Amino acid sequence: MRFLISAIFVLTTSISMTASAYPDFIGFGYRNCIVCHENSTGGGALTDYGRGVYASEISANPLSKWLNAEETAGISNFLFATELPWWVRIGYKFRQLTVQSSPGSANTRNLYYNMQNDLNLNFFADEKHNIGLISTIGYLENAVAIAPNKAVAGNERVFLKEYFVKYRINKEWLVQLGMQDKAFGIKTANHTAVNRAQIGVGNNDQTHGLLVQNIKNEYDLFLMAWAGNLHLPKPGQSAGGSIMYEGKYAKSNTYGAAILSEKKETVKLTNFEVHNKMGFGEGNMLLMELGHSEKELTVSGITSNTRSDYLFTQGNISLTQGYFIMSDLEFSKVTAGTTSLETLKWELGFLTFPIQRVELRGAVVNKKTYNAPEAAEDQWSIYTQLHLSL
Repeated sequence: MRFLISAIFVLTTSISMTASAYPDFIGFGYRNCIVCHENSTGGGALTDYGRGVYASEISANPLSKWLNAEETAGISNFLFATELPWWVRIGYKFRQLTVQSSPGSANTRNLYYNMQNDLNLNFFADEKHNIGLISTIGYLENAVAIAPNKAVAGNERVFLKEYFVKYRINKEWLVQLGMQDKAFGIKTANHTAVNRAQIGVGNNDQTHGLLVQNIKNEYDLFLMAWAGNLHLPKPGQSAGGSIMYEGKYAKSNTYGAAILSEKKETVKLTNFEVHNKMGFGEGNMLLMELGHSEKELTVSGITSNTRSDYLFTQGNISLTQGYFIMSDLEFSKVTAGTTSLETLKWELGFLTFPIQRVELRGAVVNKKTYNAPEAAEDQWSIYTQLHLSL
């Protein structure tokens, strides 16, 4: 009942919402990721069109007195108005997070995270960019944060985040082969959310595999098989696959479902999910994903199971171009044996793009824990985030 009341509250207060180069773009009529991203499942490097959309439709334009939307899009290249040769595209993304835990109390702590330093290097064999080599090199100040990926030999902080060959065969078929994200669920910017890291599809959970996508006006179908991250030692390589379907209804609404299964030496993981992405008005949206995950661990012939049920919702209200109110609700129930732990997290804040290439966000977060062995107080935190995209 507590969960249902909280869910209804968030859904009613966030019933129309949006963001940046994220699935939040459903509010602008972009129901799939392939239009704006080189990776057809979203995230990573932007296409030329995606850069133009970010600059002219998503970001505020404080220079509108001198530059109209088309002219603003014209300076969205990596070198601003200077275009690179058609066979190469470069991009850079920087993201920093500041978290204040237990604000206003004697236990207040301020933590700083350099979350992202990604260099995108993409090379193409044709001017329409139907055939290309897409790659991202990452750098993190904390080497531990690279896990479960692995640093490049001889440098504990530099790692290959993705590299794959992309081939757009025609309007209806696309193939990607190489190290890339797994096709599963809504790929939100918050990689620590209940529908990402804790079910094996987090920020650095890339894998070496083959993705085939069937693209229609009415739907998208993703079929993917992988051998695991081959940079890891053999025991850490999880082989498996996934199937994901997304269908279109109305102008800016999408429903979908996915199943994922993978296994390494001692662990078997199975995920199921259904999701819905809805756009309202100009730039408003609501995302919802409901899922179930099962992890089977076998050690010395003894098998144990952990089950996780989760609900993720995210919504943004568009105030004016480039400025949004955002709200997230996450619920998770993790069961191991006869013990269950439930958590409910609610986030309320703002998301802004005051000028192209710059994203600022901040929020107040409340986290409740139920069924803990000992009574747990609510956890409060405040975070701010800076994201630069060149």
